[in-house]
Amino acid sequence: MIKLLNVYHIPLSYSFMVIALTILVITGCQKDNTEIDTELDKQAAAASAPNPDSSETKPDNKTKTQQNGNSPSAPMAINFSDKTTARYLVQEQLLKLNFPNDAIGTTKSVEGSIKIDSKGHIDKSNSLMQVNLDDLKSDSSYRDRYIKNKTLETNTYKYAKFIPTEAIGMDWPLPISETIEFKLIGDMTIKTTTKRLTWIIKCSNNGSNLIGKATTEFTFGDFNITKPSAMAVVSVEDEIRLEIDFEATIQ
Repeated sequence: MIKLLNVYHIPLSYSFMVIALTILVITGCQKDNTEIDTELDKQAAAASAPNPDSSETKPDNKTKTQQNGNSPSAPMAINFSDKTTARYLVQEQLLKLNFPNDAIGTTKSVEGSIKIDSKGHIDKSNSLMQVNLDDLKSDSSYRDRYIKNKTLETNTYKYAKFIPTEAIGMDWPLPISETIEFKLIGDMTIKTTTKRLTWIIKCSNNGSNLIGKATTEFTFGDFNITKPSAMAVVSVEDEIRLEIDFEATIQ
């Protein structure tokens, strides 16, 4: 560069001044570029960092349940469908057999509904389940006639009725697509006797239907029922087991 300046007869002192200014300009440009690159790096890092304010919050079980329609403020009606089956099971010893077996009678004549208020309490004044005992059938027509005519007297007392009063251990709102287990307590009436009875409920809820099983047990004496007696029957156990395989709609 000095030679080039000398060609144009520029004094040497001016040459050094030009060189110094050139160095200063180049250095300043490099500094500015470095600062720009640093600032861009900071902005990129800030953009890639997670933002706690915008992070997705997973709904808890309560929120999920509310999104599915069973909010804590919504009362519910559980209506049993015609796919529900009730049965009794009593162990008996028949004369023709060397071992005991279960006498089983079934019926699909089950109807009723359970009303639950917004706090998860059963509205017992508007809840009722009943089974038509006259429709019970087993594998023996003789047994069926005896039970209807002498044990249950279905010509006079056609229905067994259950009024639920309390659900113990039932989550509210009812969870969706989960196994639900709780105890359903209420008043059972057979013939002229009413007793407090506890059912064990195991069911599932898909949001619109409940499907499951209810079980309980009691003795003949609890409801003043006379045990069946016949020449072909050696003995009958005192315990009666009841089962209900139910399907119910939720409204």
